[in-house]
Amino acid sequence: MSTSLSVAQVLANLEKKLAFHRDQETLHTQQEAFHRDQRAVHGAEIEKVAQLLEAFKAVALPAAELATPAMPPPPPEEPDLGAKPLISRLVSRVVASRSADDTFGASHIAAEVNSRYSSKLRRPVDSRTVSAALRRLKTGGHVHSIREGKAHHEALYATGPRPAGGR
Repeated sequence: MSTSLSVAQVLANLEKKLAFHRDQETLHTQQEAFHRDQRAVHGAEIEKVAQLLEAFKAVALPAAELATPAMPPPPPEEPDLGAKPLISRLVSRVVASRSADDTFGASHIAAEVNSRYSSKLRRPVDSRTVSAALRRLKTGGHVHSIREGKAHHEALYATGPRPAGGR
């Protein structure tokens, strides 16, 4: 250790350190008092909010149970479709389950086939494949055309009675 400092310099350094540490002690004492007050304020808020939360839960949970709609019945059990079901059969089943006044396109039917039969399909059904199956159903008289498909919109079909002047 170097002893090249004079006695006056050592005294000045020690006085600076003493003043710094006294200031820090005062600052932290003030912060401690502030934090103690803040802790008390937040503790009181915790108590108040916890009581309100418990009261709300006691009222809201039974009310929510009463307001919850009944679960829809599970879909009817599908007969065995085999290991590799035909897409046209799946499309026919989905179309047959639609209501008579419902209009649909290939993309809606494809989405429903994919959601209903995803475990039976190797890969998702494409709307172009469904469109071909719908055209075959139209030719067979199972569905009728509501709107002819164009480049910017798909064809729409329905299962109910054919409208007057329809296709």
